[in-house]
Amino acid sequence: MPTQLTDAHFEEFCAKGYLIVPNFMAPDQCREMAAALRRLLKPWADAKDAQPTPHTDQQFFPYPEPCLNKAILNPVALHFARRWHDTHHIHYRQGLAMVRYPGFKGDSGQPHIDNGNNSMLPPTPSDHRHAQIVFWLFPAGVDPDQAPLRVIATADGGDLDKAEVAAVPAGGAAIFHTYTWHSASDYQRPDGQRYSWSFGFGRADHYWEGVKQYTDHGHNPHFRTFIASLTAAQRSIFWFPPPDHPYYTAQTLAALEEQYPGWNANDEYGH
Repeated sequence: MPTQLTDAHFEEFCAKGYLIVPNFMAPDQCREMAAALRRLLKPWADAKDAQPTPHTDQQFFPYPEPCLNKAILNPVALHFARRWHDTHHIHYRQGLAMVRYPGFKGDSGQPHIDNGNNSMLPPTPSDHRHAQIVFWLFPAGVDPDQAPLRVIATADGGDLDKAEVAAVPAGGAAIFHTYTWHSASDYQRPDGQRYSWSFGFGRADHYWEGVKQYTDHGHNPHFRTFIASLTAAQRSIFWFPPPDHPYYTAQTLAALEEQYPGWNANDEYGH
């Protein structure tokens, strides 16, 4: 059974700045997402003869694989993120699908935090609501020699010698925030690959945050299909106006149905 994040997990996260969860995902979801990642990003056997030889590859949301888009709405992650940000109103922060290959080199002993490339404001350690929460999932698992993520407890600052290594079985996850010190490590195995997939959340009213926006994807076919399949409340997580917003009128709902076929499958909008 996948892990349900408890009060104890939340207290640990507040204290350390991260969680490593060995069984965050259900086995069926692991298999589905692992297969999707292999279709999206080549396994080493198919990538090793490319010129130049790659050490890593990645793709950003929205994905052509529907299961990767749907997995962002993980109810355990949403509940945990809303509790962390102290609000029900959160927005998706751009994540990515990534693969590491043999030859990849990590941060050479230089850990970092992600605030600088996720916010225009400096860190505010006194108020963790400004620290966006990030979920890194590993549907195919990570061995210690496959460039596992290294995360450092808040009390240890940037001391990489005290890092915990996120070597997890298939379905494991590392959860941290944008003030958490962490580091990539080297891929030491001569073969294979390490897949990961990430997503994050921040407060909806923090418009100064976000590593990469996706408001330019209104005509992306994968985005349009995904958004059309959601409820009104779920769409608000992806920057759409909430269901009771005055934007929604008979005219705008007709236009939305044209751009996102299936939008009006249920009538949840006030107009």
